[in-house]
Amino acid sequence: MISVKKDFTVIPAALDTAERTALITLSLTEKNKHDFKSKVYRDGTLKALEELYHHKCGYCETDTTAGAPMQVEHYRPKAKITKETTHEGYYWVAYEWSNLLLSCAKCNNKKRNHFPITGTRVVTPSLNASGLPDDDHRLANSTVFQQEQALLLHPEIDVVEDFFIFKPDGKIEALNANPRALKTIEICGLNRDELVVKRLKVLNELLDAIQLELKDLATGTIKADEARHGIKRIFQKLFLLQKADNQYSRFGYFMYTKFDKFFTERIPSDLQRDAVKKLFQLFLKNQL
Repeated sequence: MISVKKDFTVIPAALDTAERTALITLSLTEKNKHDFKSKVYRDGTLKALEELYHHKCGYCETDTTAGAPMQVEHYRPKAKITKETTHEGYYWVAYEWSNLLLSCAKCNNKKRNHFPITGTRVVTPSLNASGLPDDDHRLANSTVFQQEQALLLHPEIDVVEDFFIFKPDGKIEALNANPRALKTIEICGLNRDELVVKRLKVLNELLDAIQLELKDLATGTIKADEARHGIKRIFQKLFLLQKADNQYSRFGYFMYTKFDKFFTERIPSDLQRDAVKKLFQLFLKNQL
């Protein structure tokens, strides 16, 4: 996960319609029996969300633009909440901009209607003079909603980078066993096998490229200057992986900032390991 900046007060024009307002009003009476119109909340926000999220899932950072389309996910479930027998869901924020995130199908299917909290759950909204939910019961970052103490992290509100660390085995872990991070990993399946494999593929391709340069240098296939230049290009690629528009950019951040753990310590030769460590230090000083 990475933090995403969204202005909750500026609603996409495609979402800000009379039809949406009418559906919100209707949902207040029909509640979770309401026929939620994805053509309104999805079609009205998908393009804007894809731009905000760099076409990546807000939970796992997978870019699925070449495969299955992204989904518009309700942070607070619009229908009945899993493991809640009496709550009727957050039907009144089904079309609310601050409650809509971008998600891949796999994270969305994992999360579904799970929304555990440790505080007091909001049951019904207060209405404004127009008969619509007031800001305290509409905006995801309102004091009223924050008092629910949601365990699921919200990438547009929480500084999610402060909750997780990534390990060289491709897995994500909760920093200091933070309960919100632990629950988010569990709910969204952020350590599911195929996701860990995808992260490791990014890491292993870079490590293999470094080791190939070292092998070619050792066998005399290339000269020292060529190997140095080749490894520099690999380091540059690693640096760029941290950019928010790249898939698994947060994993890229840990690969870069914890270089020795992710790369150096996995090189079997002591001589080559020392050489790579020194080269990376030179790269950090812009001296490579």
